[in-house]
Amino acid sequence: MSSKTFKSLTMFGAALLAISCSLGESHSGSSRLQDKVSPTPQATEQPSSSPTPPANSPIRLVDFDNTSYPNFPDYSGSKKKRITLKPGEGGPNFINYGDITGDKAEEAMAVLGIGTRGSAIPYYVYIFTMDNGKPKLIWDFETGDRADGGLRNIYADQGDLVVELYGKGKVLGTDLYADDGTRAQTPYAYYFTQTRYKWDGTQFKQKGAPVIQSDSKNYGSPVMPLYERSTRR
Repeated sequence: MSSKTFKSLTMFGAALLAISCSLGESHSGSSRLQDKVSPTPQATEQPSSSPTPPANSPIRLVDFDNTSYPNFPDYSGSKKKRITLKPGEGGPNFINYGDITGDKAEEAMAVLGIGTRGSAIPYYVYIFTMDNGKPKLIWDFETGDRADGGLRNIYADQGDLVVELYGKGKVLGTDLYADDGTRAQTPYAYYFTQTRYKWDGTQFKQKGAPVIQSDSKNYGSPVMPLYERSTRR
C-alpha cells in the first residue's frame, strides 16, 4: 500500500470518528435537557417524618385510639350535629407528627373518617400538643369531600402547619363545596391547594397566599401515613 493511500484511509477514519463523537454528544445533550424540562408541574413530596420516634417526642407514645375527640360531626340523624367521641369510640385513619408550634416538640395531626348517610368521604382533623404529659387539643376542623376540598395532606414544614385540600382555591374557612371552575374542564384539572399556617401562641393564622399545585396520581385521597394501631396494643 502506498503512503498516499494509507494517508487517505487514515483521514477518512478520523472523519468517521469525529462524526460519531458529535452524534453521541448531541444525543447526550438532548437527554440532559429532557431531564430538566417537565411539561406538567407535579406535586413535590412532603418532608417526611422520621420513622423512628425522636427521644423528645412523647406524643408518639399516645394511644390515639383511646383519646377523646370533641366536636365530631354526626350525620346519623336528619340533621348534622356535633358529638364527643369518648376514649375507645373512635381513632385516626391517618396521622402525621411534627413541630408546628415552635416549642421544639412534636405535635400530632390526627385524621378521622366521618361516616355519612351517602357516598361523601369527608374527614375531620384534630391537632394535639402535649401538656403536662397528656395530649391537649389546640385545633380541629372538617374538610370537604374529595375534589370539593377533600383532604390531601396535613403536615409540618419548617415550623409551619401545611394543609393541602383537593380543588382549586380550597382554603379552610371558605365554601369548600363551591364550584372552582374546573368541573367541566377536559381533561380534568387535578388541582390541590396548599395553605400554610403559623402558630401565634394561641391559634393558627394563615401565612401568605395559598399555592395551587397539580397531582393526578393520588387525586381525591389522603397521602398521609396510616395510623399504626398494632404498635400500641
